[in-house]
Amino acid sequence: MNRYIKSFVLTFILYGIIFISFLYSFEDEKQLKSSQKKGEQIVKFTIIQEPKPIEEKKEIIVKKKEIKKVVKKLIKQQKITKKIKPKIVEKVVKKEQIVKPKQVVVKQQIKQNKSQQKNRVNHQDVLKKRKVSQNKYYTQIKETINKNKSYPKIAIKRGIEGIVKIEFTISKDGKLLSFNIIEGKRVFIKSIAQAVKNSFPLTPPKDVLTANTSLSLMINYRLY
Repeated sequence: MNRYIKSFVLTFILYGIIFISFLYSFEDEKQLKSSQKKGEQIVKFTIIQEPKPIEEKKEIIVKKKEIKKVVKKLIKQQKITKKIKPKIVEKVVKKEQIVKPKQVVVKQQIKQNKSQQKNRVNHQDVLKKRKVSQNKYYTQIKETINKNKSYPKIAIKRGIEGIVKIEFTISKDGKLLSFNIIEGKRVFIKSIAQAVKNSFPLTPPKDVLTANTSLSLMINYRLY
């Protein structure tokens, strides 16, 4: 029995030592891995990019300066050409091409204005003469109607007086086309209708009536 117990104790101790050594080795590996990770992170953050060479910047600045100089020269040349050449050409063109046509155009306009003024004056004179002759013709119509009218006997006995308003339309030749009594007493209707019919046709002067015209007249009936 003592032998079995001793052997069991020895084996237990051996296994314990092996187990402890295994755990120790496992912890060492973890520490190594963590240290490696930390080292990698530090390496990543400590990377620094190399600065670009300064010579390239200098070359770019030099090129820009050269370009600016060339542009300034071109602008100066353009300004000089604009100031000198175009002005001379414009002056020559204005003297040769614009001055002469203006005189001709002004003369033509003066002639046209004069002719227009003459036409207007002539047209106004024609209208005035026509109005005068029309008024004369209208008075002639009224006088002829008054001559042809007859005073009704009933109106004379009763002493009736009054005004009759009539409308009528005549043609260019002075012929009666239509007739209408607008206002008036019944006593005077027959006599005024007969007077109007007997007064037409009444030929007007030339160019007095250009179309069919409508007229309205007031005819007076008075005893004294």
